[in-house]
Parts: sequence; structure tokens; C-alpha cells
Amino acid sequence: MLAEREMACVADLFDRAEALGADADQCAAGRWKASMLSGDFEAAWRESDAIRRRGAPDPNRFWRGEDIDEKRVIVRCLHGLGDAVQFLRYAPMLRERAAKLIVEVPPALRELAPYIDGLCAGGGQGGTEVITWGAQAPAEAPEWDVQIEVVELPYFFRTQAHHLPITQDYLRLPRTVLEEVAPNVNTTGNLKAGLVWASGGWNPSRSVPVDLLRPVVAIEGCEFWNLQGESARGQWSRLAGHGCLHDADQCSDTVLKLAALIAQMDLVITPDTLAVHLAGALGVPAWVMLESAADWRWMHQRNDSPWYPSLRLFRQQTPGDWMSVVRQISTELGSFAGNRRRISPSHK
Repeated sequence: MLAEREMACVADLFDRAEALGADADQCAAGRWKASMLSGDFEAAWRESDAIRRRGAPDPNRFWRGEDIDEKRVIVRCLHGLGDAVQFLRYAPMLRERAAKLIVEVPPALRELAPYIDGLCAGGGQGGTEVITWGAQAPAEAPEWDVQIEVVELPYFFRTQAHHLPITQDYLRLPRTVLEEVAPNVNTTGNLKAGLVWASGGWNPSRSVPVDLLRPVVAIEGCEFWNLQGESARGQWSRLAGHGCLHDADQCSDTVLKLAALIAQMDLVITPDTLAVHLAGALGVPAWVMLESAADWRWMHQRNDSPWYPSLRLFRQQTPGDWMSVVRQISTELGSFAGNRRRISPSHK
């Protein structure tokens, strides 16, 4: 109830600002975010409707509310990799309505895409064609009638928080793929936890200083695997001597290899970054370390996510306070590992 009142106050402030002459679309965007944070998705879609009605004709011909039934639809994945993984869950629903579905993914996702429901060849009314840009772009661009950006798909389908489509296990990696692209991580029989601490450069405030994670990796009954990518990967050595650590560096160079390693984990601990979406789409349990001003998709004052049932959210109570998050995770992980040993001492 508190969250609803807080978001209503925020919306009221944007109403007042708009009445005083502030930009209508910016005010609508503020109300949109407040509505999404509170879980009132329909109110957010009404703001999207208003923005769309006020908009000038789109020279790039992105979706403006027209019908897509029996048309050739292309989905563009022009935002982050995590956004694409999260919202490509809608591909099967699009295939049921479109005459043909084309999905343009970033080159980094081209190898993973065929394992997302609705993106494999065949099926539906005409199958799905997956393309990318750059060196791997098709020699001839496919013809299409309507294009839509992937993050607009929840709006297109007027998604409700209580009725999200395909909330987990829509990314499936066959055993043959796991064996081909990732090492076998069955080692000591302890709980296998994948660890990420640095988010992408888009929002550094999402990242957790690696040194703060020493109490986490010291938990008995766990072994930790380095899932960190990019330049922060080398910081793994700072945790040496504090726990049972493994550095599967051969699995850090592609998204498919990262997903294959995550699929073999018992748990993933990560900030808001690509690993969250891969774990959620695979149905792998993940504990997400969130900054106090978390993204709208994690909503407000929740420790779970309707987008991904396998996730658990650990939030900063004040900006920059990662220590309280780490302490909570350390406590919970100790209990989790201890219970696991008592219930099934020979598990995996």
C-alpha cells in the first residue's frame, strides 16, 4: 500500500508540472515509470498511448499502433542484450499473428538466439528468420511491412503484471550444446554459485566493488565460478584465498558460453546485468543485487520478480550501501548451503 501511495504522489507531481507548462511527453514518461514501478502496467500503457497519439509520423516506420495480423513483422533489438533476452519471450505470440516474423538481434546474440522459444526455424505460420547486422548481415535485407523495437512488445501486447507470458524456461540449451561450449562444472559436490559483480558501462552505479564480496565467497559448502565479463574480469584474483574459486575463462568470450555455464549453476549472484536475464530465462535461481534506484522492471519494494520466478532481489536501502546487501546475501547463502548439505549431502 505504501508503494502505491508513493507512486501516486510522484504521478501527481508530474501532473502539476505538466499543468505548469512542462513537456507533456516527459511528464508522461515520468508517470509511466511510476506506474511500472508500482505494478500498474495498464496505467503505463495509457501513458504510452498518449505519447504515441501526440507523436509526429515516424520516418523510420516503427510501429505506431497499426494491426500486424497477416503482415511481415520485423523485431529490432536495438537496446541492451539483457533487454533482448527479456522481451524476446514474446516471439511465439508474434508468430501466431504475423504472416512472417523476422528478428534482428545484435551480433553477440546471434549464436544464442536459436535456443529461445519462437526463434528456431519452422513452426507458426511461416517460421522465424533471425538476422543480425555487421559482417554477419544477410546479403539482401528481408522485406517487411511493420517493424517494432523489442522493448515495445510488452506495450504491444498490453501486458499485465499478474499475467506475464512465458516467465521462465523459454531459453533452452540442449545437453549437446552445454558439453560443446562449456566445461563440466561438477567438481566437489558443493553448491555451485556463479558470481558477477560489475554491470556494464551504461550505469556503473549498478556495479558492486569486488572486494566487498569476500564474505560471500568464504561461505562453507559453496564453490564459486567467475562469470564476470569485460575488463572487470581480471579483478577475480582479488578474491583469491577467501574461498573455493574457479575461473572458467574459456566461457567468457561469447553470450552462448556464458549461458551454458549459467545453466550448470545451482545459483547465480549478480547485479542488474545480462547474467540476470540469462539465468531468469533459463529458470536458474539467481540473487540480484540492486541499487536503491533500481530499474523500473524490478518494480518497487519487492524481493521477487514477476518477469522471472527464479529470481530473488536484494536491494540497497540507501544509495551506495552495498555492505548491507552483501551481509544479507552472506547470511542467506550460509543457510541455503547448510540446508542443502543436510537435505542432500551427495547432491551433484
